[in-house]
Amino acid sequence: MRLLILLAFAGIFTSAPLDPYLDADMSRQMLFQIPGLLALGALMAWRTTGLVSQPNAFGLLILSLGLIFFWMVPRSLDLAVAYHFWDLPMHASLLLAGFGLRYSLSRLNLIFGIAAGIYGAAMWSAYALILAQSPAQICARFTLEQQQQAGTDMLWAGGFFLILHLVTSISLLVRSERAINNPPHHPEPTG
Repeated sequence: MRLLILLAFAGIFTSAPLDPYLDADMSRQMLFQIPGLLALGALMAWRTTGLVSQPNAFGLLILSLGLIFFWMVPRSLDLAVAYHFWDLPMHASLLLAGFGLRYSLSRLNLIFGIAAGIYGAAMWSAYALILAQSPAQICARFTLEQQQQAGTDMLWAGGFFLILHLVTSISLLVRSERAINNPPHHPEPTG
């Protein structure tokens, strides 16, 4: 039932009138549509078990990151905005990438999750800086003003995500260290 609800949300998110509205502005696409599809895909992976083994989870993580960065390349984004034929694969692959991120990170060591978050924030910030500071239009489907505004908005969102990620990572590391140093005490059975 949960999967059907999430698929319905994905359908609403990727069809008219919401999809054309999000596609019309680069900030809306980069800050709402792409992260929204990734989040829906991650929610679809919640409590999913047994699809791939732990060694293959690393490959799934790499595939997911590759899909995300492919659709952030300006020419790929232009194709998805301009042609419905390319828009559908973008939506499907971002849902798959969100699923893959959630599924693989839950099966890998905590350090992989921390590193993936830092790497993702660094790539996001580098792309945002390019968009914000470029004097030339990079994406043909968006104006220079939209591109620079999207870059600025992405920098703010990326900074917020990085702070949140670092606080969460430190909390998880401290909790993990406490669990290792203070294992639960089980009383010896008497008898």
